[in-house]
Amino acid sequence: MQGIAGAGEHAKCISDELCARRGALEKTIRERLKRAKTEGELPKDADPAALARFIATVTQGMAVQAAAGATRAELRRVAETALRAFP
Repeated sequence: MQGIAGAGEHAKCISDELCARRGALEKTIRERLKRAKTEGELPKDADPAALARFIATVTQGMAVQAAAGATRAELRRVAETALRAFP
């Protein structure tokens, strides 16, 4: 995802598409978390937008780490750590 940033103007449509997909995923997560808050699955003071951004950031970072050669065990530890931070 990051590699496309330096590809120049000819790759702008690809960059725009990737950005749109990331935004759509974050929106989907945010909407699900809003529902979870409404249904009492999250604390009343939970911020669905902030949590969605957190999840998106962690998963995108994990994708970068995986592409760089992180092992399944290493990625699992990242996921476990992120889950401990989740309300």
